[in-house]
Amino acid sequence: MSNPHKITGEKKRPALPRSVLILAVIQTLQGLGLLGAGLYQGRRAGWDVWTRFAEWQYIPLPLFESLSNVLVLLVLGSAMILVSLALVRLASWAWLFSMTLQGLGLFIGLVNYLRNRPNYVGMAMGIFLVFYLNLDEVQAAFRRKRDRV
Repeated sequence: MSNPHKITGEKKRPALPRSVLILAVIQTLQGLGLLGAGLYQGRRAGWDVWTRFAEWQYIPLPLFESLSNVLVLLVLGSAMILVSLALVRLASWAWLFSMTLQGLGLFIGLVNYLRNRPNYVGMAMGIFLVFYLNLDEVQAAFRRKRDRV
């Protein structure tokens, strides 16, 4: 019997390696943690996005600094979740974006460390994921996908 993918013209989706799935799950958890931390810090700073959005011009400087931290956490967390979905789909750009987000997170962690606000768990998770992204099996999955395109 002939291959059903040849009959319908569909491209066969490559199998998802277990290491890429583990990477996507860990990065999703990291993104959810950043979203949760951002929402918590925003509420703790007394910022309610729905009622205070029109008051941006009246925000005092210390509150503005904490709100900018909140926005960075929310954007970084959302981006990590979206890139995790792309990792599962084996998108050709997902590996590079994931590595970039981890580098950005580690840079922010270093800046916070130098400001005496260290986040050891976040930095350790970022370092772990950078090493995990560099595993041969993970890189090979995205290399195979890129070579086929």
